[in-house]
Amino acid sequence: MSRTRRVKGRSRKRRSRRNRKSPAGILLFIALAMVTVAAWYLDYIPDLAGPAAPAMVAIDGEAVLHFIDAGQSDATLIVTDAGTMLIDAGSRSAGPGVVEYIRNLGIRELTYVVATHPHEDHIGGMDLVLNQFDIGMVLMPEVTHTTRTFERMIDAIEDNNIPVRAPAADSTIQLGGAIFTVIGPNNSGHANLNNMSLSLRMAFGATSFIFTGDAERIAELEMIAAGHYLRSDVLHVGHHGSSTSTVQEFLDAVVPSIAVIAVGKGNRYGHPHEDVMERLVAAGLRIYRSDYHGDIVMTTNGTDIQVRTAR
Repeated sequence: MSRTRRVKGRSRKRRSRRNRKSPAGILLFIALAMVTVAAWYLDYIPDLAGPAAPAMVAIDGEAVLHFIDAGQSDATLIVTDAGTMLIDAGSRSAGPGVVEYIRNLGIRELTYVVATHPHEDHIGGMDLVLNQFDIGMVLMPEVTHTTRTFERMIDAIEDNNIPVRAPAADSTIQLGGAIFTVIGPNNSGHANLNNMSLSLRMAFGATSFIFTGDAERIAELEMIAAGHYLRSDVLHVGHHGSSTSTVQEFLDAVVPSIAVIAVGKGNRYGHPHEDVMERLVAAGLRIYRSDYHGDIVMTTNGTDIQVRTAR
C-alpha cells in the first residue's frame, strides 16, 4: 500500500512541475503572441506604409534632364540613349528659345512630346516644336480648349500627321531605361484645366523625378488617394510654385531631396509663393529656380544625380 502511495505521490509531483511555467517561458509566450497580433494587424491595414515601390529595371548609360529656362512658362527635355521626351514647350514668346535649345543639342527628332494641359504658358510654343522636329507621338490629357494657342497646336498635329494618345492613370511609357508612370489626372470631371494636367513620375534605375504641370491641391490629393507610388528624388514643383499647389500632404508623399521651380524673374504672379518656399525650406530641399539659375541640367546614371546650372 505504501509503495503504491509513493508511486502516486511521485506522479503527482511530476505533473505539478510540468504545469508550472518558468518566467522565461511566460515571456516567450507573450512575445510570440505580440508578433502574431502585429502580423495580423499589419496585414489588415497594409496601406499604412503606402503603396509598394514599383520594380526597377536594368539600365544602360545615362539620362539627362534639361529644365529649360523659359521665363514664366515651362519646358523640360529628357534625353536617354533610346530617345527623347519634351514635357511642355513654353509660352509663345519662349517657343523660339525652346526650339533653339533643342537644336543646339543636335536633336532633330523627339520620341514623345507631352502637352500637360492647354494653357498658353505650357503649349504656347508647341506648334513651333511640332513643325520643326520629327515627332513620334504627342501625349496629352483628354481635354480641349477654345484658344487660338490650342488651335495652333492641333493644326500642327494634323498637318504633320502626328499620332496622339491620352494615356490613362497608372499606364507606363518606356524610353530606354527610363520608365514613366502616369500619376494624373485621376478624374475627368475637373473644370479647372490645371487639375487635368498630365502628370508623370519618371524612374531611371534608383533615381526618380515627378512632373505635375499645373496640378493644384485637389489633383495632388487625388494622386495620393489613387495609391500612386510618389516618392521621388526630384520634384518639379507644380504650377510654378503657386500657393494652389505643393500642399504639405503631397510633399510628405513625395519626400524629395531636390526641388526645381520654373519661374520668371520678377513675375507679376508672385511665384514662387512664400508659403511654398517655406515648406520646401522646412523639408530641407535643395532648391533650383530658373529665375536664379537659368537652365538647369540634371544627369543621372541611375544611382546618383548631378546638377549643373547656367548661372
